[in-house]
Amino acid sequence: MLGGKNISEGYVGITMDVYNKYDNIDFYNIIKKDDPQTVYLYGMNKTIKITNVNLLSYIENKDDFIAKKIKSGNIFSGSSRINFLNELHSIKKIYKFMKNKMETYTTIKPMFNYNNIDIYALSYKKNYFIFQEKCFNTIDNINFTQTEFNKMIKDISDSLELLQNNNFLHNDLKADNIIFCNNKYKIIDWDKSYHLNNIFKSLFIRGNYYLNHPYKFYNKGIPLFFYNFLNSIFKKIDYKKIRWMLKLKAFNIMEEKIKKSINDFIHNPPKKSINRYYDNFSFALLIIFLAEKNNLNYPKETVNNLLKPFRIII
Repeated sequence: MLGGKNISEGYVGITMDVYNKYDNIDFYNIIKKDDPQTVYLYGMNKTIKITNVNLLSYIENKDDFIAKKIKSGNIFSGSSRINFLNELHSIKKIYKFMKNKMETYTTIKPMFNYNNIDIYALSYKKNYFIFQEKCFNTIDNINFTQTEFNKMIKDISDSLELLQNNNFLHNDLKADNIIFCNNKYKIIDWDKSYHLNNIFKSLFIRGNYYLNHPYKFYNKGIPLFFYNFLNSIFKKIDYKKIRWMLKLKAFNIMEEKIKKSINDFIHNPPKKSINRYYDNFSFALLIIFLAEKNNLNYPKETVNNLLKPFRIII
């Protein structure tokens, strides 16, 4: 990609500064270089097509924002357009039930206002960008104190409760998708999220393998041996990001508990759907792993409540 200060990169997106007066390769300079004549601006309830507008005047000095550029897809991550629409659709769904709490619980924030419409995303030709407030410190890079760790657990538990109460699943909860931002721990990256009533998305959008319960994929028609094969592949692909986790004693212990749990589910399936609890499962693992990483205590009762639907007790 030409231009753009690369802050972080995932399967579907690269984040960059929107405006950085010390660096001429930010989003501002991408727009300056490309000089798009036709651009689409995305609000929560309206998409605006604009032509021959000085976009730079709306971007200049927005140094407290980042732009997430949606990447071209592959066999695992899908096309850039589809990923963009998935994430934008999820953001709009979240907005419907969060409203003025959206900036409290997420980093999603309009970068500018155009004709009295708050703009959250922008596209031109085959380039797609989503705007967020600028924050860097994901929880895998934080040296937690016990007090701060407890705060993180409380903040994310509150977020998950809000999502669950509105039948919404983030679906990709992992350490680099939780960020410390303006004295609040927030969940980021909503491209794999969906409303639980969306049968199509529930069947085809996977989320990560190594922090999700295997029954989630088994229910989508993925045999256990193939899940294990895919899990091993993604562990290798993501090794640099998750090696801290793979080295933990707790990781091996939980792997054994998860094996027993999935075997139990296969032979004795749950009577009620457990789809709404998959974020809870991922978060429970994160709590356990981060506690060992930082040599801290964690609330066992809270974690056991998160794991209860999966017949796991610690």
